[in-house]
Amino acid sequence: MNIIENIPFSSEKPAVLSVRKTDKINIIAIGLLEKQVLKKHKTSIPSLLVVLQGKILFRIDNETIVLNQFETYQIPVNVEHEAEGVDEKNCFMLTQEK
Repeated sequence: MNIIENIPFSSEKPAVLSVRKTDKINIIAIGLLEKQVLKKHKTSIPSLLVVLQGKILFRIDNETIVLNQFETYQIPVNVEHEAEGVDEKNCFMLTQEK
């Protein structure tokens, strides 16, 4: 599967594409258009973020981290965070271990 070709970018809301889901792992791709925000939320599952395309502003603990294409970030559990797309089209993948 080509994630970039299959992710349903939309101006209405962030795009979500399930890449793989088993009882041990969940891999999803998130697509954000320029200035589109994945609103503040928390996760109780350890998650690794990998930027596949574009640039993401990742906000956590009153800090903004710029994540460029191919950079990774380990998201801490139970900490509120959000992501915003910078380029025209931005895509990142989340790998969650259960």
